[in-house]
Amino acid sequence: MDVMGSMLDNIEVPKFARIKQFFDTTKIDDVEKHINLQFKREDIKRTIKANQTIGITVGSRGLANLKDIVKFLCSNIKDLGATPIILPSMGSHGGAIAEGQADFIRGLGITEEYVGAEIKSSMEVINLGTTETGLEVYYDKIASELDGVIVLGRIKAHTDIDGEIESGLHKMIAVGLGNHLGAQVVHAMGLGKAAPRIISVARHALKHGNIIFGVGLLENAYDETSHIEFIPTAKIAESEAKLLIRSKKQLPKFLFNDIDVLIVDEIGKNISGNGMDPNIIGRGMIGYKNKEIRINKIVTLDTTKESGSNAFGVGLSDVTTKRIFDKLETDAMYANAVTAIAIIGARIPIAMSSDKRAIQLAIRAVCSEEPKNLRIVRIKDTLSMSEMFVSESLLNEVKNNEKIEILSELESFEFDEQGNLF
Repeated sequence: MDVMGSMLDNIEVPKFARIKQFFDTTKIDDVEKHINLQFKREDIKRTIKANQTIGITVGSRGLANLKDIVKFLCSNIKDLGATPIILPSMGSHGGAIAEGQADFIRGLGITEEYVGAEIKSSMEVINLGTTETGLEVYYDKIASELDGVIVLGRIKAHTDIDGEIESGLHKMIAVGLGNHLGAQVVHAMGLGKAAPRIISVARHALKHGNIIFGVGLLENAYDETSHIEFIPTAKIAESEAKLLIRSKKQLPKFLFNDIDVLIVDEIGKNISGNGMDPNIIGRGMIGYKNKEIRINKIVTLDTTKESGSNAFGVGLSDVTTKRIFDKLETDAMYANAVTAIAIIGARIPIAMSSDKRAIQLAIRAVCSEEPKNLRIVRIKDTLSMSEMFVSESLLNEVKNNEKIEILSELESFEFDEQGNLF
């Protein structure tokens, strides 16, 4: 007897229309020219002297124009008579192994041949002392032996950390340059208490390390470089807080609210550290990251090719599929959850036999007296917030939004014989 069928087959999946949301398109068209001009600033140029060896941090996120930005930084360092060195800086990512981290950034296109600089990776650290709050400050040993370090990183809202400083230069210093031990210090008391730890550790390292300046990157909602700011070491604390505010205004988001069911085609580490970005869906590993968005039920259908068997973040959804469940290899997912002390991300929701059954279950779970009026949205992933599908009840609302264009008429989703979306 098909028990699920008897309970769900009569649940109607409504028709959907494709829409397009429009966000701020501000971006830097000529990244090389912009970087070259920054190096002409006296407060930047004087930090690098001939015959010095200067490190550049590179993290584990695939940022817009990253390999070119690193290449242009290296080129300018060489023009000043110094030698650039690439420092993989990603805490415990890359398997917390030096060569694993080096290979990781090569996979992002940052190869020795392309950027014109040697990659030096190590998990060894030195101890820079203890912060005023009693935290040990670890600093990459290779970085400590250079004449100076440029901290490069994207400044943006973190998936779970909430504060005046979230993801950016401070985190790159405390976790990235701190390697595995630094990551443990920051995460020791959980993500809810990570922000003050990042600030405390990073600012101690700024005073006692060899960081010469920071390069903060901002991206618009289309994952394009919108701003590059070179920041003298003494101004990193103040400047990053201001840039975070600016970055949050550029975040992609739903340009409407009150969603009954959100269907997410793919989750993955290449999409967000949490598989889905809590700044988009509201839910995070330690509660609600974005309290403005209201979503009742979330359905996740698959993992990205890049994530493979690691479905970390599936625990943020209410319903998933056997497609995700069957490919799971829990070691990677559990290691991710334990390192970040974010075990909710490794929880496994009800896994339905097909996409259609998963969607039907979510619709039923909303417990609406008027299921035909449910506000349902389908997105590819939380990085792809420009185009999406909305159900009829939402379509009537978005018609009046000047930042939204309706691209198609209402149509039914097509499912194959197994009940999976084409």
